[in-house]
Amino acid sequence: MRFVGLQFILWAVTGLYMVCLDIHFIHGEPLTHPSSVPLQLNDITYSTSHLLEDYPDATAITLVTLLQKPVYRFRSASGQRTVHVVDAITGLPVDLLSQAQARKIAEAAYTGSAVIEKVSPLISRAADGALNPLWVVRFDDFASSTLYIEQQSGRIIRRRHNYWYVFDWMWRLHIMDYDDGENVTNGWLRTVSLVSVLAALSGLTLLILRLARRRRPAL
Repeated sequence: MRFVGLQFILWAVTGLYMVCLDIHFIHGEPLTHPSSVPLQLNDITYSTSHLLEDYPDATAITLVTLLQKPVYRFRSASGQRTVHVVDAITGLPVDLLSQAQARKIAEAAYTGSAVIEKVSPLISRAADGALNPLWVVRFDDFASSTLYIEQQSGRIIRRRHNYWYVFDWMWRLHIMDYDDGENVTNGWLRTVSLVSVLAALSGLTLLILRLARRRRPAL
């Protein structure tokens, strides 16, 4: 029962932390500016019709600005998880981002005033096993704000800081999944929840019996 009581405290503490912080802040949305670089359509000489001629299986085509240049981002029907980037002026494929280019993207997107502490490569693995090379850009601020930039597309796909990591562990403690925090119906949570309900019902029963004894007239 002491373990159940400890879990009650953990539920209260972790729940308080999670409800007191705005979820948009936890997701790191305030770390970057909204993408608002205007497109210079007059500069585009490689049209979407040209793109479809060269890449007939292209899907999810978007025209965006990357490092002050217009580019097409799209996926192919054969590999939905792979993002292709083509220069919208020359029609040439864009190479993987260099470390210096990732630094420029992070500095332009970052809303804070801290300097970049470190830029390091990372190979991320998707659920289907595909590899996705990233640049991890960490800023020298109190929260260790970090941006994850795809080397292929130049997109900022994740925003992290210390408050997010604390939230992640709070969530794992709250649902009693100490592995990856994905299983919200694990055996530990079900067992402790059941024991907690039984403990609450037994406590309520004892309270009712005690009150009934106090109201019973003395003989």
